[in-house]
Amino acid sequence: MRSRSLKISLISNLINIIKLREDSVINFKSSVLIVDDEVSNIDVLAGILSSDYKVKAAKSGKRALEIVQSKDKPDIILLDIMMPDMDGYQVIQELKANPFTASIPVIFVSAKSEIEDETKGFELGAVDYISKPVSPPIVKARVKTHIELSHLIHMISSQREG
Repeated sequence: MRSRSLKISLISNLINIIKLREDSVINFKSSVLIVDDEVSNIDVLAGILSSDYKVKAAKSGKRALEIVQSKDKPDIILLDIMMPDMDGYQVIQELKANPFTASIPVIFVSAKSEIEDETKGFELGAVDYISKPVSPPIVKARVKTHIELSHLIHMISSQREG
């Protein structure tokens, strides 16, 4: 009986989220952390996303790891691979090894577009991969999708725990 009640509650919550999305009644802006050593790349992505999201930026992997440790951690991270000192692969490994940051979705945004590069990104825990130069509609769609999925996963996990 409890299982049936939980399923009904989850379905009800999903319906409410869908209604909120359809009515565009979202009272908060999700946050995006853009990590790239090239300011021009940060500017392009921030320009695409800043009307819909709170955008933070880091020019290094080390700085990104400092930002995600704050109480206001980002809802999603757009991460370049090729950076000096600490590359994107090292950053995602640090993120996924830390229980506080492991659940933050990471999308690689990189000029590295070989199958091996994408495969390595997914194996390390990335949820998606966008090749540079980026397409604004693709960036917007993928960020929106992964933030929504992340919020749904957190909501379902909270329901199961409660």
